[in-house]
Amino acid sequence: MSEKKNLVQSIAAFSKKFSKLDEDDKEQFEIPVSKDKLLQDEINRREEEREENLRRRFSDFLEPRTQDIEEDEKNLLQAYELFCRLNEVCELTAKENSTARLRSFEITSPLCKRDDYTLGDDMAFLRLWFLQKNPDAAVVPEFVRDENGQFFLDFTDREPWEPESLEKELLRILI
Repeated sequence: MSEKKNLVQSIAAFSKKFSKLDEDDKEQFEIPVSKDKLLQDEINRREEEREENLRRRFSDFLEPRTQDIEEDEKNLLQAYELFCRLNEVCELTAKENSTARLRSFEITSPLCKRDDYTLGDDMAFLRLWFLQKNPDAAVVPEFVRDENGQFFLDFTDREPWEPESLEKELLRILI
């Protein structure tokens, strides 16, 4: 019985001493975090920041905060309307058995002179905005570069079109 009493007294004494330890001393008893865990936490944090940045950038297209984006969206819609009208003309001439045909549907637009669209990532945002704004569109806007290095807007069939990696990432984040 006295052994039980000594054991209980020892545990009580240890508990009393342990509760008196301050936070710095308690840290000695904490399990150290591995470098892999710290690295994974940093990767997760950066990935969350990237996703938030992509969401914010796409929301700038959904609810334009600048006149530039509004103008770019307007220019893209005007190019799309022109493309649709050209298709109508082609269908009419085909019905009339005309021998005259359009050689190219390449369209010039102020967007073609904007490096942030032609060479940068902004076209991914504008393209996804377009697809969201026009869910029934059978075509997708993209830039084509001619042999002289000039960019033209073209609309390709939506069916064989594959989103680029940034667009896939955006779709994954947004849906």
